[in-house]
Amino acid sequence: MKEGLIKIYERVITFYHNKIAFSKIGDIISTFESFRKEKGVINSDLEYSVCGDKVDVKFLISTQTQGLILYNKGILIQLLKEKGFYGITQNDDLYFTFYITGLHGKIISFRLDNNKIKDVTTRIKGLSKGIHQIDFIDDDLYVTNTYQNSILVYQDMQQKQELHWKQHDKIIYPNGKIKKGRASNNYNHFNSIFRFKDNIYLIAHNETKKTKRVSEIYTLSLNNHKTIIKEKINGSNCHNIYKDNNNYMYCKSLEGTLTINNKDVIFHKNKFTRGLSVSDKYIILGGSEVNLKREERKNTNGDIYLYNSDFELAQTISIKNTQIQEIRQIDQDEKTFSNYKYNK
Repeated sequence: MKEGLIKIYERVITFYHNKIAFSKIGDIISTFESFRKEKGVINSDLEYSVCGDKVDVKFLISTQTQGLILYNKGILIQLLKEKGFYGITQNDDLYFTFYITGLHGKIISFRLDNNKIKDVTTRIKGLSKGIHQIDFIDDDLYVTNTYQNSILVYQDMQQKQELHWKQHDKIIYPNGKIKKGRASNNYNHFNSIFRFKDNIYLIAHNETKKTKRVSEIYTLSLNNHKTIIKEKINGSNCHNIYKDNNNYMYCKSLEGTLTINNKDVIFHKNKFTRGLSVSDKYIILGGSEVNLKREERKNTNGDIYLYNSDFELAQTISIKNTQIQEIRQIDQDEKTFSNYKYNK
């Protein structure tokens, strides 16, 4: 009985996101959701454990059910409790993040002061709940509008507030528009974005477990946003991408690995690797318990693995009852930000 109701609910939600979420009806529904205001955490009920050496680093973590979290030298501080956080990026002293408001989502910005959140501001509202990574390329915010198989571009975003999602300056379709929602043959589930030099790189997740299609890396021209290359990679349900002059990194999520230059370098068996942060000192990787039933993922635990530059595991953090979505270092030069000085 319960499983039957869950399947009916999932079909209704899928129909909503395929047929309604991007329509005028969806806009009306999202308007009511946008009235909710975010508040900093007063009493945190976050349950976690830390194993290994003390690591002198600070980073932000977005999670499925435990909100937005700050890691500060072995201590986890819950900044916001709202569920469904995903992408995190930075522009000057402002941090931007996406979270789900119900059937839709919004992008907010905030500042940090003595490990506390302040100046929370709504930047874009009424978005699909399927937003994944977001990142600044120069002064423009790029948003992976995953359920619509597109990338939204908002110019000079630091100067704007309270935008409706359709007020984008450009929309990019790396593999064409989709006609049947996520059931379309050309649906790729673009979830990760990164600029290096004159190109933009996207991970096409391709819902491998369901479609049997391996994931791909799409290369787009930064100049005109046209797709140049589609490269198949030997991985399933992949996430995250980072490139420099010597290395090419991505997560083979279903296989539980971090792959560098087409070689699996880090392995975490039975973990769904998602969330990659790279600096000169540390490589930080997220790993969540594998559960293909979306409604049960909130009951699984998420781990974060801190490696030094020699790929030696220094520390493991386990957060109870959540999946790890995104990780970004904030006291080091975060190389996975497209605006990192050597990425331009």
